[in-house]
Amino acid sequence: MERTFLKDAKAMKLYEKVQSLRRKGDHSKALEIVDDMITVHREDKNSWFLRQEQSVIFLDFVREAHDADMEVVYYLGSLGCVTEDVRLSLSSACTRLLITLGKRLGSMMYFKECVRIGKQGLSAPSLEVSSDSAAATSPVLQLGDLDKEKLEASIKEAELLMDELNTMDVEIEEPPEVCDSKKSPEPRREKRVGELKSYWMGLDVKVKRGFMKVSVEKLRSFVKGVYKKEGLDIFQNVMDIARKHGTWKSWVCRTKCSDVCSSAEECRTHLEEKHVADFKPESEEDMVNRMGRNWAKKIQDGVWEPVDTVAAVEMIKTQLEDVKAFTSKSRKKGWSKEWPLAADEERSSLLQEIKLLLVSLCEHQILSCSIRDWVMGFPVKHLRKLEVSEQSINDCHIVETPQSICFLEHDELSQIRGFLKKIKCERLDGTDVVSRAVDSLLDSIRIRETIEFEEQLSLLLLDKRLLKSNNASFDGDDGKIKFIKDPDSHYAKAQAQGDDMISWLVDYPSVDKSFSRPIREHNLAIWVAVLRALQYTCRTLGTKYAKKKQVLDYEAAVGFVENLCMREDERRKVVQDDRRNSYASLLCDRFEEKVPENSLTAKLFLCAVRDVLDRGSHLTFDIPDLEDCMNLIRERKSLSNETVLESIDVLKSAVTEKVLLIDAKILLIDNSRIRLLDKLTVLSAFDNRFYMLHFLKPFLMSEIVNMESKTKSEAAEADLLLSEEKKSLKEEKKSQAKKTRKEKSIMITSTRMSTPVDKLVEQKPSIDLEPGVTSQSPETMEEDSTEPKDTLGSEKGPLEISSTEDIQEGATKVNSDMQNMPGEDSVSGNLESALGEAAASYNSALDMTLKALMNINVLKEDLKRNKQPVHGNQEEQVLYALQSLFTAVVSEEIKTEGVYSLILRDLLVSLKEVNSMVRVENSSGAAEVLVAILESWHYWKNSERESLVNRLFTLEENERMSCRKCKRMPNYPEQSSYGIVMAADSIRDLKCTLRNMKFVDILKVMRMEYKMLCDINSGGCGTTNFVHHVISRRPPIFTIVLEWEKSETEKEVSETTEALEWEIDISRLYKGLEPNTNYRLVSMVGYGEDEEHICMAYEKNRWVNLRRESLAGEVVGNSWKNVVRFCGERKVRPVILLYEAARSMMG
Repeated sequence: MERTFLKDAKAMKLYEKVQSLRRKGDHSKALEIVDDMITVHREDKNSWFLRQEQSVIFLDFVREAHDADMEVVYYLGSLGCVTEDVRLSLSSACTRLLITLGKRLGSMMYFKECVRIGKQGLSAPSLEVSSDSAAATSPVLQLGDLDKEKLEASIKEAELLMDELNTMDVEIEEPPEVCDSKKSPEPRREKRVGELKSYWMGLDVKVKRGFMKVSVEKLRSFVKGVYKKEGLDIFQNVMDIARKHGTWKSWVCRTKCSDVCSSAEECRTHLEEKHVADFKPESEEDMVNRMGRNWAKKIQDGVWEPVDTVAAVEMIKTQLEDVKAFTSKSRKKGWSKEWPLAADEERSSLLQEIKLLLVSLCEHQILSCSIRDWVMGFPVKHLRKLEVSEQSINDCHIVETPQSICFLEHDELSQIRGFLKKIKCERLDGTDVVSRAVDSLLDSIRIRETIEFEEQLSLLLLDKRLLKSNNASFDGDDGKIKFIKDPDSHYAKAQAQGDDMISWLVDYPSVDKSFSRPIREHNLAIWVAVLRALQYTCRTLGTKYAKKKQVLDYEAAVGFVENLCMREDERRKVVQDDRRNSYASLLCDRFEEKVPENSLTAKLFLCAVRDVLDRGSHLTFDIPDLEDCMNLIRERKSLSNETVLESIDVLKSAVTEKVLLIDAKILLIDNSRIRLLDKLTVLSAFDNRFYMLHFLKPFLMSEIVNMESKTKSEAAEADLLLSEEKKSLKEEKKSQAKKTRKEKSIMITSTRMSTPVDKLVEQKPSIDLEPGVTSQSPETMEEDSTEPKDTLGSEKGPLEISSTEDIQEGATKVNSDMQNMPGEDSVSGNLESALGEAAASYNSALDMTLKALMNINVLKEDLKRNKQPVHGNQEEQVLYALQSLFTAVVSEEIKTEGVYSLILRDLLVSLKEVNSMVRVENSSGAAEVLVAILESWHYWKNSERESLVNRLFTLEENERMSCRKCKRMPNYPEQSSYGIVMAADSIRDLKCTLRNMKFVDILKVMRMEYKMLCDINSGGCGTTNFVHHVISRRPPIFTIVLEWEKSETEKEVSETTEALEWEIDISRLYKGLEPNTNYRLVSMVGYGEDEEHICMAYEKNRWVNLRRESLAGEVVGNSWKNVVRFCGERKVRPVILLYEAARSMMG
């Protein structure tokens, strides 16, 4: 009697343990035990029972998952389990999983599979579950009947969903949202962390750098004391792996075999060979091969213009040697310019379509060699019809290049295009969801900090980025270990400015003395789920290869039918006329002879005969009703021989097409297999820094706590000694302290008063883009505060810059106070330095703002058309300088070397002589410089035409409010501005929260925070309402100014820049505009860490970073992603974004 694990007491005890673990919610341990049992009892006749149990455990994980992508992974894992055994794969449990996945993914393929399996289950004979009494009597071991009603219901639902999906009415099933409630940090712990951070910040740089070098022996002693022998063994093993392989990573199989691999490639091979993560047909000849890169490049690089075939054939026949010469030269690239071209738009259009289809197949890696060979067969047949010899075709290398397709006529090209369109390039099988889930998981647990070794392995060297600054960016690494010869030099240039080290140390359960989990338990659930999904994909691949073999066998049957007809022709040549049989009659006779046979070959022959005589174009592989089929064939005995031959040709073409489509589908499924295998390999990787950090962090925490305690102890002793001395010197110390405090107070006050930047910091809010704004008195500001408006923090208000007289008076007062103070030379030097830095910053802001304006096409075109005289006023010389600058731009004289620098110098001199511009120099901000330039530009006008600024830059905006309670619609006066000012941190926060939200929609959401009260004084109800912004005329130029906190990290700068977009539709911001009122970013001004301003301009389809006092620039790249990376790496904060109406740009 065949043994079964169901009668094994030890196995049943393990099963009972699994049930107990599931009840307790420990599904990971339950999964581990069941997976081990599957490995041991894989060949057991009742192993289906264990697979069913594992499938159910994956559904437990679905209920626990907080992520929709992860739920799909576990559903796929569950499906992989139930499809491993026919007794489960034909059950209603399998069809329900298929329907669930179809709904989650919006995938037709799972609905079709549900229908196929359901019908197969209904027609399958009853399966014997087990012959063992234990399986028959135990309720927990019952598989259940293949419930006919449930299967029929599943089929009906799947067919309905397929119909709905075809009409796009199906609703993709979304998982319920799960609120992620995070506990607030414990106040006491936060206070302690704050104390440690303060202590760290006070340490000497040399001490901090020394702290980064950890003695391996000291760490070993710590591990031995805390973690005992278990920890010491693991520590030694980690050290041995690092020493032997020079990497922290190893690849560990999570199954019972627990094999450890030293590389990703070795791990892939192990998974393919030991865990059925690959499928290959029995014969190498049956393997479907992808087309190589050489052909793909030829397809993509070709011109694909129709060849004048008649002229080309004449060349081949009369100038063969010349043709051979130029085709040999162009053989590598695949295209020759020597072939005569035809002016045929219809063929040209078809060729372009074919090219795009082939390129798409290449990009998706599903263009098989068989499809290429089929396509290349058309030119050969075509040239043979035109009497070109086989030898000439070979000599001219025609079949070696896709250019031969350009020889074809309209009908052949249409046939090729029609077939290529039938190939599906995508397969909604959930592979992309699995990839996303794996990437998300690994990104959340990835160790980003490096740990290096001193060359002799006596020291561990921590990541020096932990010393740099708060929130330093860590991109992670590949786990490779560097062996540093000189640790002191390694840290010599590392700046110790922030407290990231403490944040890093406390971000770990370092006080927990329990040791880490075994490697196998890391990511076990998702690892096994992806393995089951991968094995399911390999079985699907095997099914497709089996289908291909069936079609090829059918093709052989059709070939046999054709041979019968041909042999009949040969027989007719030697027999009397009265003994001749028609093809149809002959086939009918042979059909009746083959009916008693029960072989696969005989069945396919019967199907082929039936299809030929039925004149069908679809292949059939089964005859459900033999009697009906016989009657049909007898009725078709009178078919003419020509009709039979035509039917055979149609079926042969259908077979060829079917095989080619299966080849493409095989490659598509294999793509999924490869992606899943890649993700499983990545999941198999284990970073031994998990163990090392488990040792390192508590060790380092204890070290720094001891250092702090020692410092506090020494400070307490010093305080005690100091208090004794104070008793005898109390009066003297008091007077000295007063004198010191007074001098210090005077120094700080005078410095602050004399620094223009500090005076500006006290002004709120920071910037205004309203034309002609002036400073308000305190009374005016107080009156304004009662106005019924509620402006939230995301959209900024006006900047009120102090007047020149205020700054000069403050500086004069400071200078007079300083004349009687000691150390006046030093303070004066500091003042001059501060003023010099402000001037330098202003100069760079002016330089880059002008460059940004010079890059606006519509501005240059307007200046070309309308050369307006300057309207005289006190700022006349500034306007003349600006006019000179833009005149040089329009005439392109600006490109002459040195012209721009000279004009810029003159402009700076002019600005210093104009009182109204001095306050801008003191502000040194690019946005303020832009406002000042536009304000002065208002005078560039004449009596016949409004000013250039009004025409191009000014935004006339109305605010509209409809009270949601009393329905009043008050009218507010029209407001003018040069654009909008937004808070950079609010943009970043919204983008991080709502990843898929467009930049213009982020601006819209932020502006929605601006609300108004329904004014009670004018008869309103006092209700707060949203405000709608209306403009009737779109400005040619749209300006956005971003305000920064100036303390952003590189990551925050990158996140903010990522939220910005090259093209925006301002009709989403303002009512009164047509939809798709698009604007494109043409230039922007920003500043880096050193407050130096930069200008980035979009020139000649690429982004360029322009240099100071020069029109030359550094190429950043072609795409906005290049700009994002540039800003992130150099911590450039964009401030001014100048958008131009898209139609103006195209004009």
